[in-house]
Amino acid sequence: MARIQELRQEVKVAPLTRPQAVGSQRLVDFAAKGEIYDKRLWTPIAAATGAAGNTTALVGTPEQVAEALLDYYDAGVTTLLIRGFDPLQDAIDYGEVISLVRAQVARRDRQAVSVAN
Repeated sequence: MARIQELRQEVKVAPLTRPQAVGSQRLVDFAAKGEIYDKRLWTPIAAATGAAGNTTALVGTPEQVAEALLDYYDAGVTTLLIRGFDPLQDAIDYGEVISLVRAQVARRDRQAVSVAN
């Protein structure tokens, strides 16, 4: 966050205007409600950039982030894009989270089959 603020000052960007993209508008609105939206969605970068590009992050331990992703899964989300600002390190860090999510989804699927039988 500090680096983004520093870069914005160095470049002397124009004051933020309301973004045109509906998804970006939604992120800016979430950010206006507080730094953490939902359980784990960290929004200050969206507020600082007008939600341009990759501007939110799920924060917490790998278990907490996996839990947040499972909440989205439970809400019907079938595709998740997980990325950050450092692709190589992010791939390493998210490996554990992805494993946790996959294991929990598989466990739930097994339970659903058991209940159905």
